[in-house]
Amino acid sequence: MCAVTTGFLVVVMLTGCLSSKQASSTLARVASDQCDIDSSGTSGYVFHPVTLAPGSSEDSLLRHRYGERGLRMAQAVGLTPLLVQTTRLEGRQKPDQPTSNEYLSLRQKLTDQLQLASFDIATAAALVDCDSKRATLTATLLTRRENSREKRMTISAITIGAVSIIGASLLNLGEHHVTADWLHIAGGLGEGGLGVLALRQKPPKAEYRHPRNPLRDIWNHPKTSTVFPPLVWYYLNQPKSGNSPSLVDVLRNRWEVLVSLDAGAKRARKHAHREVAYFDDGDTYTAEELTVRAAMLGQLETEIRLMNNDLTILLNEIVRPIAKR
Repeated sequence: MCAVTTGFLVVVMLTGCLSSKQASSTLARVASDQCDIDSSGTSGYVFHPVTLAPGSSEDSLLRHRYGERGLRMAQAVGLTPLLVQTTRLEGRQKPDQPTSNEYLSLRQKLTDQLQLASFDIATAAALVDCDSKRATLTATLLTRRENSREKRMTISAITIGAVSIIGASLLNLGEHHVTADWLHIAGGLGEGGLGVLALRQKPPKAEYRHPRNPLRDIWNHPKTSTVFPPLVWYYLNQPKSGNSPSLVDVLRNRWEVLVSLDAGAKRARKHAHREVAYFDDGDTYTAEELTVRAAMLGQLETEIRLMNNDLTILLNEIVRPIAKR
């Protein structure tokens, strides 16, 4: 009886060790996988954002012709000089005359540059999306490791309880009542010890590096970004309307809340509080911390992808027939 039980426990332990090694190898590979996407000059065209001077003749001319969202995107891509030229040509265009070749050439250049801008936006979004999915996958693997550990401890506790009950029953049948009582006590202590050990287990962690960190520029707010294309960085630093805060400020405020909630949850669980380097080159992360990082990356990706809405608005305003404006 004891030999069978011992053999069963050995098999469970060996299987757990083999599974743990495989899981550790997969976890290390996923956590170290970098998103090698160059979004610094994807389009091959260097976009130089151009800000309109409020109250200038160009500003007044374009605001009568384009909406606020379209103009914000035009400034991010650096198209305002071309828009000024096309708008002035439209003003000189007579209804009974064919559209001039100069106007058609300028409009083609505008649409070409908007298409290139869409490539830069898509690449920047892909960079953030890749990092977000990597964080989510690593968090999933860490959660599975923790669940597997708890499962093994549960199986061990059940096995100890079953062995102690069966062994004690057999001893009682043989009139070895004192030994049976001691076996009951030993079984209870074993189960209780495993329970206490399970409660005191710390969540598993993984070394997670992100030298090219999309979150860092939002948090530190440098003048020039080393991660995002100029048009994306300009757009993120502009207010959506009027005196509203920029997207960078909005994102940072959200992330401050997320980081503070994460720290509060750790204190409530009496875990040792430590600052996670979300905005540096990497750190040792738990599954919960990686989930927080993935949430921040998801918010950033959403704002970048929403740039396509303003890009579409600007394109529609450029190609729309003059008579319908």
